[in-house]
Amino acid sequence: MNRKATIKLLLVSLVIAVLLTACGINGNSSPNSATDSAVQAKKVTLRFFSNLPDRKTGQGLAEQTIIDNYMKENPNVKIEVEALGGEAHGNKLRTYMASNEPIDITMVTGGANLDTLRQAGYVKELNPADYSGDDFGFLPGSFENFTFEDKLYALPRSSDFEIIYYNKKLFADNGIKVPTTIDELITASKEFRAKGIIPMSMFGKDLWNLGEMYQNIVQRVSGDQQSILDAVEGKVSFKDDSAFLEGAKIFKQLVDAGLFQDGFMTADYGMSQNLFTQGKAAMWYSGSWEAAMATNNELSEEFRTNLDAASFPIVEGGKGKATDLQAWNGGGLALVTASKHPEEAKKFFDYMMSAQQWPKNGWELGGLFPAQKFELTGSEPGVQTKLNDMLKNATSTPGISWIDHGTAAFKDDTNNLFGAFASGAITPEQLIDKLQEASDKQRK
Repeated sequence: MNRKATIKLLLVSLVIAVLLTACGINGNSSPNSATDSAVQAKKVTLRFFSNLPDRKTGQGLAEQTIIDNYMKENPNVKIEVEALGGEAHGNKLRTYMASNEPIDITMVTGGANLDTLRQAGYVKELNPADYSGDDFGFLPGSFENFTFEDKLYALPRSSDFEIIYYNKKLFADNGIKVPTTIDELITASKEFRAKGIIPMSMFGKDLWNLGEMYQNIVQRVSGDQQSILDAVEGKVSFKDDSAFLEGAKIFKQLVDAGLFQDGFMTADYGMSQNLFTQGKAAMWYSGSWEAAMATNNELSEEFRTNLDAASFPIVEGGKGKATDLQAWNGGGLALVTASKHPEEAKKFFDYMMSAQQWPKNGWELGGLFPAQKFELTGSEPGVQTKLNDMLKNATSTPGISWIDHGTAAFKDDTNNLFGAFASGAITPEQLIDKLQEASDKQRK
């Protein structure tokens, strides 16, 4: 072999060796190696917009745990979390929608808020068949609040229901009965006030919880979960059903009795919760999503030991029962249309909402009640077990919050009306008139 041929052969051999090494074909690895695939996979950064700013306890911890696990399993994927609580999340999401900000996955509120995002084309349509099997385990009817014109746009994170959390020690030490009726609630309010203790903490600044309590009261009067939804749709009038006016008058009685803390209309969610967890308020009107207070080590052991929960009181002479639960699927997750990495975003989205991730971690770490099948561990704190029994034994649920049942404009109008009403600017009669006007306006 001449010199040129030898050099040519050596060069060809060298190229082949380099190619084989790059493909991972050698004695120590396989071309189908999961490790090689992960290393060679394109680096991707996903943006996740959450409403859970506390990433160390509760649902925020559950969410972050799933995110961290996914990044470990997929080292080519980085997930950046932006988390804002309460109304701040909703306000910024509307800003993102207006600017078509390319985040990948966002928390959404079902009903009117999600419908606004859907109409703007900001969130992607989902295929219900992708999420119908045991790999996800969603409960029947859980997609209702996230479906518009027979199309699904988000997956529910939880089954939410309104309750009263209370401090057993404050009731026992002051000889006050845990109220089971509205009359007893008014009596307890006056007794706690006389002792310098806030009866119930309320986050009036956020407005929406005022409307939720009104829905609770109306149901206790009428015994009907559907009538208030029908009134939003215009099938019945707020003026014609006496339960609506009676509910407003009862609400005013509670405010006048001093049930809520002074200045409750300026208190946001966090301020309101702090009054309760610091032992300054005997009760807190909130929801099942806060069950993780029982396991939050950042709260005092005394508080956690004395935390309990009760159904909203009945109205004496009313038709509603204590087992009628104001429950719905409120918060969820949606894929954003403007995502720069739609395929990777969908992979993580499906991973997070799978049966072995969100419902399991959400229940065990976050104390939430998933909208999916889940197993009890047997080591749940008493509050979690009690709330689970409430949900399991519920005799009726509305399936949706009435303020989310109409348009986004109706929701804004309703929230503002209850702000004015709770502040004493309008009477019960005026509230009913204006609710009817808001209901009529959305259909014009």
